[in-house]
Amino acid sequence: MLNGNEWQQLHAEFLSDTQTLMCRADECLSHLELISDDRDAMECLLTTLQQIAGEADTHGVETVSGFARQLRYLLYFAHAAGQLQPKALHTLKCCFELMAWQLELIDPQTGSLALDDCEQRDLLDAFACQCGAG
Repeated sequence: MLNGNEWQQLHAEFLSDTQTLMCRADECLSHLELISDDRDAMECLLTTLQQIAGEADTHGVETVSGFARQLRYLLYFAHAAGQLQPKALHTLKCCFELMAWQLELIDPQTGSLALDDCEQRDLLDAFACQCGAG
């Protein structure tokens, strides 16, 4: 994790970059809601989740990086198995909403995110079950 001074210098850039990535993820999800087997939208979503995880790793925000990686893994599994149903897409949308909220709640002074991960775990469990991985 970055120290307080380093984090303050990078916070605005990190927030801007991750917000851009979250918007891209939301656009990809919208495409999948219209055409569930849209290969380009799926690849975009998988790549975007990987980029979010990388940004969060670089800036020491483990909660977000872990969440993005787990979502990516489950999404990849679901896509490969042909298990991405409308209910799973709705839960994925809820995951993105939670992740966006988490990004907004990162302390701009320290870079810490003081939240428990219960809601995150619940959403991941629900998504895994809906994708046939739970």
